[in-house]
Amino acid sequence: MKRALATFIVVALAGPSRGLANAPVSALISNEACPAARPGDGVTVEVLTTGFVESDWSLVVNTGKKGLARLPLLVGKINHPTGTVLVDAGLGQTTRDGSFPRFPLKDQSTRLPKGWTIAERLTKAPRMVLMTHLHYDHVGGLFDLPGVEVWTTEAEWRTTMTSNVGFPESRIRDAVNWRVVPLRAGRARAILGRPAHDVLGDGSIWYISTPGHTPGGASVLVIAEDGPWLFAGDIAWVDAHLSGARRPWLVSLVVDGRPRELQRSAAWLQDLKTRCPELKVVNGHEPRWAQSLPELENSETNR
Repeated sequence: MKRALATFIVVALAGPSRGLANAPVSALISNEACPAARPGDGVTVEVLTTGFVESDWSLVVNTGKKGLARLPLLVGKINHPTGTVLVDAGLGQTTRDGSFPRFPLKDQSTRLPKGWTIAERLTKAPRMVLMTHLHYDHVGGLFDLPGVEVWTTEAEWRTTMTSNVGFPESRIRDAVNWRVVPLRAGRARAILGRPAHDVLGDGSIWYISTPGHTPGGASVLVIAEDGPWLFAGDIAWVDAHLSGARRPWLVSLVVDGRPRELQRSAAWLQDLKTRCPELKVVNGHEPRWAQSLPELENSETNR
């Protein structure tokens, strides 16, 4: 456990230092209205667990809670009539074989059960991957998806190229097909009060600017048959971060690149969650979305 505690702080240092088609988009969602379900349009959502990072709760929340925190590496799987769209990619085979992440992130407690990486779960390549941000535990699975289209924001790409030791620039830039999206006021339309991009042009998936944890962080809103979903990335690691708890001060200091912007994004998310009770919010590493972990001795492990 002491080892896991120490490596968690090192991991934190990896962050940058400072008929949908037939309905008008304006009728689907506005700056004020809560998004609603669109039955019959064929869009469904799954939350997949691709592995776990083990730490201690004292490094996750500032409430005094202690003990083993098994934080899932979550990937959103959006089943759209035109193909599968993923939200983030978790970790993959390069973590199992020890080649990613590189020092100083290599020595950590990570569980990647056999058959659980996103490439192992899919029967065919996804149409695209929408990245909430480019920290190592969200991008590693991209190595197993060569040539796929991957979205990130302009601000995230610019910062990552200069200051994120958790992102393997030279290796991953050529592994996938990057699409860098401008998400800022004046260059993107406003959805729910935030700059956003209509990913497929039919109003079913929105790529929304929510910076703070990283300078170009994004969230993904899905208008699905069973209601709206929001993949919020690491604005909040766990649900408790939206109900009074915070990341411990020291951890936040080293992992949250833009604290003031994070406060605004978190306040926006809290307000949205309160106003729109039908909205399913998936926070970056919330254990309640995790599938059960197989016996550890039967799983692939990187420490």
